Amino acid sequence: MSKPQNGEPGSPAGAPAADDPEVVFQVPGPTVSFSRLHYSVMESKGLCHKTGPEKHILKDVSGIMRPGMNAIMGPTGSGKTSLLDVIAGRKDPAGLKFGQVLIDGKMVTSDLRLISAYVVQDDILMGTLSVRENLLFSVNLRLDPRHYSTADKQQRVDSIIDDLGLQDCAHTKIGTEFLRGVSGGERKRCSIGMELITSPRLLFLDEPTTGLDSNTANHIINLLHRYRQTTSSTYCIGTDRPHHQPTA
Repeated sequence: MSKPQNGEPGSPAGAPAADDPEVVFQVPGPTVSFSRLHYSVMESKGLCHKTGPEKHILKDVSGIMRPGMNAIMGPTGSGKTSLLDVIAGRKDPAGLKFGQVLIDGKMVTSDLRLISAYVVQDDILMGTLSVRENLLFSVNLRLDPRHYSTADKQQRVDSIIDDLGLQDCAHTKIGTEFLRGVSGGERKRCSIGMELITSPRLLFLDEPTTGLDSNTANHIINLLHRYRQTTSSTYCIGTDRPHHQPTA
């Protein structure tokens, strides 16, 4: 995508050119705060789906997530995904009985989706397409063709493949139950790449290491840490609490 040169519309007089290699513009990620969140759902009873008692999922939960790597840790069923969903605005607002979520001190609006991305726990990838084809599908779907040329989109995909270390499997099919494909770690990196393709300032990741061995999980977290340092974004990660085995 072409950038305004010095003296062109959108470039302040006397300001350095946006494409000057010596000039680096980094906008820090937003600060996310939430206070006294109470979220509940109505349970259904029996085959007739009769409304049952109200089940409390979140009760008086508060916290703050600053630019950088932030983790929500807890055992399975503790409400990590529900908390991420509430913060990201993915839950039914009728279930939020009390509390508020603020982005940089302001109430969350529908504009949050314009600066954020969400990596779900279960990978949503097309198994019959390659890693590169999945990334191209994401970039073509999300980036406005009026502002991004085909070359810009190809460059964005190439950059993501390099940053996430997917060069060796870029042309390998993701795989299905009938088709051999990439490894679990490569699949997860591809899922993350499909969300990073828009360069979000705020990224939510729901248990990105679930189902991976310890070495691959460590590689994923280190990769996210390195990538975040180049973008100054805010990452909110929900992850299981590590289990420590007692030793003699």
